[in-house]
This record gives sequence, structure tokens and C-alpha cells, in this order.
Amino acid sequence: MGLDTNNQDDFSAKIADAVDDLFNPVRKIEIDPATNEVREIGGSSLPEKEAAVSGQPAEDSAPAATAPEPKRADKQATLVKLDQALMTLDWEVSRSNVGNMRDLLDQTVKEYDLGALASEGGVVALMHTLLGRMSETPNNVPTSGPLALKNSLTAIKTAAMEGQPFSAETRTQLEQAQSALVSVLPEGVVASPVQVVDPVAASVDLPAVLDDALKHHLMRLDSLLKQRLLPVEGFFGKAASMMKLYVIIKGVNEQLVQQRVSMKQILAGSAPSVIPVNNPVPVTLNISAACQGALQYHLQVLDHCSRRVAPIENLFGNMDGQDKLHALHYEVRCGLKDQKNYLMAILAGQDVAPPEIAKKVLSSTPPDADCPWPVLLSSTWQGVRVAFIPEQVCFDGKPGLFAGNLAKMISFELKKLKSWPWSGLKSRFRGDLADKTNKELANLEFPVINVPVEGNGKCGKNVVVLFTQSKGAVLFMGTDLENISVVEDFSWVPERRREGIVAGFLINDMGVNIPVIDLSRL
Repeated sequence: MGLDTNNQDDFSAKIADAVDDLFNPVRKIEIDPATNEVREIGGSSLPEKEAAVSGQPAEDSAPAATAPEPKRADKQATLVKLDQALMTLDWEVSRSNVGNMRDLLDQTVKEYDLGALASEGGVVALMHTLLGRMSETPNNVPTSGPLALKNSLTAIKTAAMEGQPFSAETRTQLEQAQSALVSVLPEGVVASPVQVVDPVAASVDLPAVLDDALKHHLMRLDSLLKQRLLPVEGFFGKAASMMKLYVIIKGVNEQLVQQRVSMKQILAGSAPSVIPVNNPVPVTLNISAACQGALQYHLQVLDHCSRRVAPIENLFGNMDGQDKLHALHYEVRCGLKDQKNYLMAILAGQDVAPPEIAKKVLSSTPPDADCPWPVLLSSTWQGVRVAFIPEQVCFDGKPGLFAGNLAKMISFELKKLKSWPWSGLKSRFRGDLADKTNKELANLEFPVINVPVEGNGKCGKNVVVLFTQSKGAVLFMGTDLENISVVEDFSWVPERRREGIVAGFLINDMGVNIPVIDLSRL
């Protein structure tokens, strides 16, 4: 692959901080001192690009009563809400709070095809049992109960993002969560074995066009695994600072290797049974139900894996001197996406040629590239709509009562975000700034920047604080942040020039042109 590892220690040091929160958005809550109301602070961190994955994904930047309903459900939002529900339970165990968490667990099972975990003795079923006891007889629940819930939720999130078939590490994590739950439940409650995809095969007879398509698909999948993903996994595995990237790519590799085995079984005349997917693609070819189910699941895995790779591609795209790693991940993501679209077209009865290998020319971005962020946060600046990368937004909301005249400011002290002179700051931030102490935050002052597009309005009164890679900036926006779905509603036109803070533009059929702000370019 030609990766230069001579300066790997320097390279690792540079990306350690950037990788840390790439796939794990942070959520904060605050408690109103007057009403003791617990509420989430600020907006969203992501999506996966899942996607994944991808892609993450995901978001609730405004109170539920006023937040605009997204046109497409972002699955990762449910996982984020589960985190918030658990934090709320830590503060107050009530019937409504317990009921909310149980509803979110059921929603997660449905959205991520985790029915096996909800069967009797599964992690989700055991969590339901514990939550019911917490609601009915909270005094009889051991003190280790909340910790068991927390560990179980972590295992469920891992399983949701990975999807079936679970890796050995994920099955171990689920089994440990089950043991923790059983230890705080009454005697007689037992855990059931973690179910995996049933390898029992059903006989299939493939049409010639699908047989040819699968053979080509397997050749391309083998190429991506052997020439791209496996070498990258080995490269990431050499440094502790890149361990999170290593885990992500390793999980992608494991899923694709397992799917390669399944596709070879289909070509050999049999199809493994799998868990049904939520949104099957249209199929007009005359194939058996067993074959159709295996292919539907395979398409879901391809989509999941491409979305998991997207944030890593974006990470290296924003780093000087890492064009090769950026290009490698671009090729993997586009290759998986193109193969998925190819198989979908074949199943729908279309006469299409196999896709060409999508290679990224170093130091340039193809004009038809996908936006690296499936969901962005949007607001208006002087009457112009702009978008922000969720991971970079560490605060959005009103300034403190004593902030002063925003229109005249050229820099902004973060302590001006205090609700009262004696209130703390840390609880108001998320992302990288949430890791700093109140004293550190009080001493930070960021420049007030303008969006480099022509506006025709006045300075807004909503403060947006951006922070990434030790860079900070403040903007005064006219409206609250809201989620916009890039994949569904817009085309992406990247900014080819390296200078400036605009990473690219979102364009739709109505002529809307939204610049996307990327603080890392500052």
C-alpha cells in the first residue's frame, strides 16, 4: 500500500485528539435551580454517517416542543436519547422516566434489528425487568443497578452500530452486560446465550444475471479487503493513539469477511438465514425468499460499512499531508456504495454494467463526491442560511444576562455565557470544551467571525461556539440551530481551494445554496 510509517509517532500525536470523540458524541444536561427541571443542553453532535454508521446518527438541538421534525428519521438519534434517558434516571427514578427509557429501548430494537437481544433472557429483556423493578420498588434495587444499566446500554449501542453478525468482542460485551444485570435481579432470572446469525443454509437457484453480478461483486469485495482495508487495519493497529480507528476498521473488515462467506454460499447454491431488515429494497428477479433475505441483509451491511468509513475519510481530508490515507478511505467508501447500488439495480431487474473502480486523485476532490456529513446543523447569519459540522458545535443558545452588546464585539469571552455571575460554565458546553474545567473555560476568549458570504441582515442574538483541534470561534446567528439531512435533500459541491473556512456548499433543486463552515480550515 505504500504507507510511510517512519514518522508514525509524530503522525499519531497529531491525530490522537481528533480521533478521541469522532464516533462518540457527548451529551450534557443541566438542572434548573428554580424548578429542578432536568434538560439537555444545546444541539446535536452527529450522525453516523450511519452512518454507519454511519453513520451517528441524530439530533435534537432545540426543545422537543419546537424542534422541526426531520424529513427522514436519523437512527442514531435514538441512541443519543437513550444516553439522555439514563442520565435523567440517575437524577430521578420515576414512572415517567422509566417508561421513557423502556420506550426508547423498544425503538432501538426495532430500528437496529436487535430482536434477538429482546428475547427472554436477552440484554434488552433483562434491562426491561430491572427498569420495572426500579419503577415499582426502587428501594429493593441494589446500588449496583444503575451501573449495570449503564454497562448494558453501552453493549447495546455497540451491537446496534455493528449489526449482525456480532464480532466475538461484541458478544463478550453483551454476555458481561447480561451477567451484571442478572446479579442485581432476583434469584431465578437467567440470561440466554447471545444469538448470532444462523448459519443453516436454504437451497437457492440463481438467475444467470444475478450469478454473474455476484461473481463480479465478490472480486471487487476481495480487492477492497486485501488491498485497502486489511493494510489500513494493520497500520492503525501499530499506535495506541489510533486504536479507535483500528477498532472501527477491524469491525468493518470482520463484517465484510463474513458477508463474503455468505455470498459464496449463495453462489454455491445455498443461502444462510439472517435477521430481516427494516427497509428491504425492491426485487423483481425471481429468486427464493431465503436468497432474497440474505441479499437484503448483505446490502444493509454494505451501507453500514460505507457509513462507518466516511468519518475517517473526512478526518484525513481535513489534515494536511494525509492525502493518501484520505484517498484510500474515499476509495473504500465509494467502492462499497457503488457495489451496493449495482446489486440493487440487478435485483430490480435493470440491465446495468459493473461499476468502475472509484479512485480519488490525490489533492483533489471529485465533483460528484458525497458530503462527508450526512446530517449538519443549520442556522441563519445576517439573513443567509449556513451550516455547521455537528462535532464542532460546542455551544448554541442565548448569551448570559450581562453579555453586553453583541453587535459591537470582535471577540467573545466564554464567561459571558453564564446565566448568573455565580453559575458555572462547564455544564453549558459539549464536545471538546466540555472536557475543560470551569476555570479554563472562564479564561477562554474566542474571535467573533463572519461567514465569508454576503449577508443582508443584522447581527443575530444566538451564540454559536465552534471548537476543534484547539481552534475556537464565535458566531452570532439569527435563529436556533436545526438539523438538515444532506443525503436526502441536497447535492454536495466541495470547495477546492484550501484557504477559507467554507468546506463546500449544499445545493438543492430549488436553487438553495448553503455554505458549510469547517473551523479546522481556519
